[in-house]
Amino acid sequence: MNWKSRWSEQHVNTDALKRQLQTEGFNAYEWTGRPGGAYLDYIHTQDEVVCVLSGTADVKVADEQGTVEPGDRMDVPANTYHSITVTSKEPLVVLTGMRKT
Repeated sequence: MNWKSRWSEQHVNTDALKRQLQTEGFNAYEWTGRPGGAYLDYIHTQDEVVCVLSGTADVKVADEQGTVEPGDRMDVPANTYHSITVTSKEPLVVLTGMRKT
């Protein structure tokens, strides 16, 4: 599964990124995870996208593990277990969204 990619190498215009995700069929919104926060083994019935704006996290998507940092994009297929554990001292801030049904 290829769940991680780069969406940006430079400072991001979050409004432009939100519009991009909306054109891809996602309801995009900003979400913040607290430092040390662990959001374990959750699942959604729609495809989810997560674009990291700031902070870092260890993630697991299905049976694959990795880390994410600003500029990374996670694409999580519907009905796939995934976990996020914030590893940065600052909050993890992401632009995320679920695919519209």
